[in-house]
Amino acid sequence: MTGAPTGRTERIAALDVLRGFALMGILAANVPLFDLDDMSAADAAFDDLVVGWWGAPFMAWLLVVVVNKMMAVFSMLFGAGVLLVVDNLDRKGVPAAGVHYRRNLLLLGIGLAHSVLWFGDILTVYGLCALVLYPLRRLPVPALIGSAAVVWALAFVVESGSADEFVVRALAMMLAGMALYRTGVITGARSVEWYRRRAIWLLAVGLPVAAVAWAFDDDVAVHVNNLAVPIVAIGYVCLVMAVCGTGRLPRVRARLAAAGQLALTNYLLQTVLGMAGLGVVDRLTGERADACWMMVVMLAVWSVQLAWSAPWLRRFRFGPVEWAWRSATYARRQPFRA
Repeated sequence: MTGAPTGRTERIAALDVLRGFALMGILAANVPLFDLDDMSAADAAFDDLVVGWWGAPFMAWLLVVVVNKMMAVFSMLFGAGVLLVVDNLDRKGVPAAGVHYRRNLLLLGIGLAHSVLWFGDILTVYGLCALVLYPLRRLPVPALIGSAAVVWALAFVVESGSADEFVVRALAMMLAGMALYRTGVITGARSVEWYRRRAIWLLAVGLPVAAVAWAFDDDVAVHVNNLAVPIVAIGYVCLVMAVCGTGRLPRVRARLAAAGQLALTNYLLQTVLGMAGLGVVDRLTGERADACWMMVVMLAVWSVQLAWSAPWLRRFRFGPVEWAWRSATYARRQPFRA
């Protein structure tokens, strides 16, 4: 292969902040599942979960603000990332198809290895969906939006909580992310006021629907929540872009951006730290962690990841897993130290 890039890929700072934001939400969504054996145990585990006064606000926040919404943001970022990588390769004259398929088959392999450790891996789904995305990269924006809507509608047909539902939701949001990339929405290309207005309206509509959803029985709740998911997820995109555009919260943005640059390493590390943290709770209490302990574990892992990512990037160009993935993709050892 010729022309393999050896330096840093061109980065869009707002995308890294958004990725770090979504990554923290992914941990929150996953933390109740880290001490389960498989997804079939999830419903019973949630029914038996001890919530208590301290855990109730955490669970309400989790169900309304986080569940499925952060995965949707992460999936949109993945779709946007596919186009970003392909566009960068095209500009450098590097054949994009081979890199894309090699990169995502490797991601699939990482996901399969991760799934041996924990059943809730999402990288396998992403690696598979990516194989479909490349032929669709040149679709016009209306076609991408229409395709995303049609695929998302399938989420109301397939079995709730099944692997099929995860694939459908991920693929739909990846297509939406490609459309948001082509229009510049997910890269911070619009004005702060444009993002602010849309964030307010989208979240004002989506979050109440997500809150009402959990008043229904389980199956109905999932479907009503799914109505809210794309609205809330795009609202989060607009919210983060608005904050980035104003220049506010520079330290928070810097920490999130660093965590976002190390998203693959941090995602895998979340599994290790989350399972270990809940395991410590089990050994200390002799029973499964309650909602309050899950919140403590989540906050502890957040603290670790937001603390280590920026210092690491001052010394190294990539996270360790990102470096290995990139080196394997280009069949050439990539520079590691900054």
